[in-house]
Amino acid sequence: MNVAEHEFVPYRAEHCLTHGRVLVLAPHPDDEVFGCGGAIMRHLAAGDPVRVIIVTDGALGVGPDQPDPIRTRRDETRRAAAVLGHIEPVFWDWPDRGLEYGEPLLGQILEAINDWSADLVYAPSWWEIHPDHLTLALASAEAVRRCERPLQLAFYEVGSPLWPNRLLDITDLAERKRAAMACFTTQMAQQDYDRHVAGLNSFRTYTLAPTIRAAEAYRLLSGEELCAPPWDRMRPSSECSLKDLAASLRQPCGDFEARLAAIERSTSWRITAPLRRLVRRLRRN
Repeated sequence: MNVAEHEFVPYRAEHCLTHGRVLVLAPHPDDEVFGCGGAIMRHLAAGDPVRVIIVTDGALGVGPDQPDPIRTRRDETRRAAAVLGHIEPVFWDWPDRGLEYGEPLLGQILEAINDWSADLVYAPSWWEIHPDHLTLALASAEAVRRCERPLQLAFYEVGSPLWPNRLLDITDLAERKRAAMACFTTQMAQQDYDRHVAGLNSFRTYTLAPTIRAAEAYRLLSGEELCAPPWDRMRPSSECSLKDLAASLRQPCGDFEARLAAIERSTSWRITAPLRRLVRRLRRN
């Protein structure tokens, strides 16, 4: 079985994933910019209605020198929203690192989807390592599964790379995205998140044309796909705790492993082996 590289990662970039009414779910203030700031700007430029919801208060991300951490994070979010060009974000104020998977969160997400009549939902991916990110990813997927009308879910990456099936060209938006990230001064004081995100967006151009200098990666799935293998197993249950599921998500699914094995057995992989060894040797020198 021959498997081409583009079946693992796209070899072309798009300027918009799709059009329609867009709902962005961010676990903390800043994730909406870090993860899908370029996509938000693309939708706004196309005239797509966009609503951004910040799910937790982000209070733990502010140092002791800030007397009102929640207000500080909200102010930073509003400034970043102005740079991106969208209106006032919605704040749900779940406790930072206290987001719980269950019917209250699922119901809140479903209500937001229906209230906005969303056609496309952005959420952090279930490859994320932060517990709030993972919880929101799983809850968003379950909410989209339960929707009775056609709906798409776009997973985005923040702290951990995902397995993408869409790459979004944000070359012309990279500086504006960097300006929006700079609004989160409390976060930049702790870590060079803007540099990390810019590095990730640069890495995502690896399979793209040289003219594309920055890209965001997404896993776009329909409600029907989320109910089918292998994605249907990515859901907490009474038999599978969130911790157990998180551990299983660190392992490639069987289909991925089979495709990877096919590549390693392919003629092209064997033929290019000497070239890969030469490249590794040159890099070491």
